[in-house]
Amino acid sequence: MFRLRASVLTAVVSAVLVAPSLAAQHPHYHVVKRMVLGTARADYIIVDPMGRRLYGLGDKVIDVDNDTVIGTVAGGGGGYAIASDQNRGLVRNGIVFDLKTLAVTGHVDAKGDGIRYDPFTHRAFTWEGKDAWVVDMRTGKLITKSTIGDGLESGVADGKGKLFLNVEDSGFVQRVDATTLKTEATYKIPACGHAQGLSMDVTSRRLFMACDTEMVVVNADNGHVVTRIKVPSRADMNCFDPVAKLAFNPNRADSTLTVVHEDSPNAFSVVEKVPTGGAARTCGVDEKTHKVYVFYYEGTTRATAQLVMAVLAP
Repeated sequence: MFRLRASVLTAVVSAVLVAPSLAAQHPHYHVVKRMVLGTARADYIIVDPMGRRLYGLGDKVIDVDNDTVIGTVAGGGGGYAIASDQNRGLVRNGIVFDLKTLAVTGHVDAKGDGIRYDPFTHRAFTWEGKDAWVVDMRTGKLITKSTIGDGLESGVADGKGKLFLNVEDSGFVQRVDATTLKTEATYKIPACGHAQGLSMDVTSRRLFMACDTEMVVVNADNGHVVTRIKVPSRADMNCFDPVAKLAFNPNRADSTLTVVHEDSPNAFSVVEKVPTGGAARTCGVDEKTHKVYVFYYEGTTRATAQLVMAVLAP
C-alpha cells in the first residue's frame, strides 16, 4: 500500500514539476489589452525590466505591471536607450532624462535612428547613415560623434563590450567593439534581403535577424547561420525573452506574431502564429511577465491615424 501511494505521489509531483516547463515551451499568446494613444508616432519600443516601464510610444511611458500610462518624457519619441544601472535614459533625438522621475536633465547634439545602451562600457549609441553619436550614460554627456558603419538599422549589445548592428540594404551584421568603435567582423548573411530587426540571446550567443521573409538565427561569435525560419514579413524590430527562451517576429503583412522557441542553441521550433489585431512591425517583451507589446495605427491618413498599443500574454 505504501509503495503504491508513494508511486502515485511521485507521479503527481513529477507532473506538477514538468507542467510549467511544458507551458513555457507551448504558450498560447493572445491579445489581453488594447490602448489607443492618440495621434502620436512611434518607431522602436523597449521594456526596462528593472524600472518596469515601456518606452518608445511617442513621449508616453507605460507601467508594464499595470499596462497604464504613468507619464511622459517631454520631447521624447522614436527610440530610447535605457541605462537602468545609471538611472538615466537617452532619446535618439538627444534628450537625456531621469528614469525615476522622467524629468529631462540634459540634451546632447544627436539625431539618430537606431539606438542601444551597452552596459559594459556604460555608453549609449545612436546612429543614422554614416553618423554615430556616443554618450557616456554615467554623466549624460556626448563622448564623440563618429562612424561605426553606414546604413545601419537595428542593433544589440552582448553585455561584454560588443555591439552587433544590422546593415540594412546589404543584409549583413557588423560586430563592433564598443570601446574602440572599430568594426571587428562583418557577417554576410546569404539571401537575407533587407536586414531590419535584430535581437539576441546573450547566453547562447545567438542573434535573431529580421530578414525579408525569414527570421535568421546567427552564431554571434562566427557569423554562421544556425537556422532560417520562414515568416510572413520582416520585422522592423523583433524581440527575445531570455527567461522563456522565446523569439518574437511581428508580421505586418498579415497582422500576426510568429513565436519561436529556442529548444537548444542549435535547434529552434515555431510554437505558434497569433493575431495581433493590426499591422504591427515592432515589439518589446517583458521578461518577468512574458508579455509582448506591439503597436500599429488605425485610420485613413497619417495625420489622423491613431496609435494603438496591443498587449499579448501567454
